Amino acid sequence: MIYSCQVIRKHFLLNQTYKLQIQEEKIFIGLEDRPAKYELDINLQNKISWKVNDHGILQAFGIKYQNQCKWFYGQHGDLLQIKTILNNRIFFHSISNFYLSNEQIGSGASCKVLLITDIQTKKKYAAKCISKDYITKKKTPDRLNRLFNEINILRQIQNHKNIVKLIDIFEGEQTYYLIFEYLEGETLHKYLKLQTDLIPDNSIRIILLQLLHGINSFHSENYIHRDIKLENIVLSQSNVISSLKLIDFGLAISSIQPVSFAVCGTPGYIAPEILQHDENKQSQKFKFTFKVDMFGIGVILYRLMNRQPLFESDKTKDLLQLNKKCQFIKKYHNYYTNALNQILFGLLEVNPNKRLSSYEAIEILSQQSILKDMVGSFATTKSHQNEADEFEVEQTIDHANQPYPFQVKIFKLELENSYHQNDDNKLITSMQRSYYPSFSIGLSQDIFDSFTYQISMRNAIIKDEIIESDIYQIQKQK
Repeated sequence: MIYSCQVIRKHFLLNQTYKLQIQEEKIFIGLEDRPAKYELDINLQNKISWKVNDHGILQAFGIKYQNQCKWFYGQHGDLLQIKTILNNRIFFHSISNFYLSNEQIGSGASCKVLLITDIQTKKKYAAKCISKDYITKKKTPDRLNRLFNEINILRQIQNHKNIVKLIDIFEGEQTYYLIFEYLEGETLHKYLKLQTDLIPDNSIRIILLQLLHGINSFHSENYIHRDIKLENIVLSQSNVISSLKLIDFGLAISSIQPVSFAVCGTPGYIAPEILQHDENKQSQKFKFTFKVDMFGIGVILYRLMNRQPLFESDKTKDLLQLNKKCQFIKKYHNYYTNALNQILFGLLEVNPNKRLSSYEAIEILSQQSILKDMVGSFATTKSHQNEADEFEVEQTIDHANQPYPFQVKIFKLELENSYHQNDDNKLITSMQRSYYPSFSIGLSQDIFDSFTYQISMRNAIIKDEIIESDIYQIQKQK
């Protein structure tokens, strides 16, 4: 038993006192020493409502029983403990009892983001509001499962400083609400665009080490992100590179549970083994591994060190082909240390079996730090120029779903200029080059090899869905 207390059912003539017990997966409410009269499974299919007085004190919670809401009253301390235990494990109703909306700070094809304030603590949070129409309107029953999967994953990884924290989950009449910590800074993509000079070696190591620690923690919980990119890394504080957070777990999966194959991720960041997999060859059953994420980190590191994308094209088809072939000049960067160059080449290995793990990359950075302390400086100088051999990466490898964007105010344009793969497998592309949001598709390899899709990323337009919010109405422009 996790928790136990007394609660009261109020009736017209006589109130009834019950004993409430919270077990690992269920809530039991009944008379002392008798079988429980009320039972509720603790899962995301069920909901709990709350009554709060004018001073913010919890008075009662309600559960659905025989198509009616049954209210149970109790002490504020007990009810607060119940709410804390059930947090992110079951949807709550009545979001307006706990938060006030301030303004819309972002929008996308599947959701919008509101800046909200906790009524009691006055602390600011970001509420990702996902339309139930978006979840259920089309013939896509897996969308709700993907939402539940994202919530369950976020609940498991709450304690790492480099991963965004999920605070609360609510369900309204028309909307699901995911309450996140509020990140005031910019995406790493935006941060990079604002830099006019080469990013110093030490700054890149600060960024890289945080990202590696965050993804290492994620992998240690047996999860794979599958959409590592610059836009999914946010600074908690503007221009403070030591405040990095990894966001958007809409494509994340378990590494220990079987998952059907689908090409997913962001063009230009997708691990080549995904794009090179041939679904028609039944003997080559694909298994997603942690190395998928490591390739994405390698693409980010390449962008940080070279100030340009690893693969670049205005056409999605061509970009995917470049990403698939993964052929590029492997050149030593003289401005940066041996460690960063070594990690870069190790992360961009086409063969996933040879690609660095997060632990191995962290070890290389740690060894560099030790050497730097011993020698006094480990800065790369012009003496490394003779080591800058050029060669192509090997081409042979061992062969081994719509995300919900979460962004903050400073990236509103990035949210609006995004594209997604819809359910008919048609690519809706971005309005602006280098803004490559996530998509999830499952097509046979011959389609990727064909020239059927001639989609220019500069000519397509996306129309954001309008999401009705239960707690927020946009004021008309004066």
